[in-house]
Amino acid sequence: MAKPIGKELPDDAFGRLRPGGMESKQGKVVQIITVNRGGWPDAAMLSYADVVAKDKKTLRLATWGDGECARNLKENRKITLLMIDRDLAYYIKGSAAEVSQKEELTDINQEGGDSPLAFFEVKVEEVREDKVPTARVLSGVTFEGSEAEDKAHRAILKRLTER
Repeated sequence: MAKPIGKELPDDAFGRLRPGGMESKQGKVVQIITVNRGGWPDAAMLSYADVVAKDKKTLRLATWGDGECARNLKENRKITLLMIDRDLAYYIKGSAAEVSQKEELTDINQEGGDSPLAFFEVKVEEVREDKVPTARVLSGVTFEGSEAEDKAHRAILKRLTER
């Protein structure tokens, strides 16, 4: 059972999500849960490059603007991010607000085409840690992206880290 540990990112989570180069984010996944119109949870995966910690109480993220997650966030603003990686497991609950974008950015969608991106700022409301003394998390979900995927993530990361 995960236990509440506060209303801001712990140092290790912040360190992994703070602005930085693609090398530290490449191939790593943050899972997200949003709530749809019917009250059901919808799950999705974002790259670490799609989620940036502005500070310990504020995250910025990008997702497909024409997808379920963006629609859910616009309608009810609720999100939980599952940050599971070597030696850590955090569930970060927050409220999201869409932020206007200065330029149109796209990402490769599931059909191999382009989807416009939506950008959100998430206020951290609760962080839970899932940890037991008798077990250790060895890895999180990872992926291997193509050169096109890496190029898109570099553009997204740049946009998310703008002040």
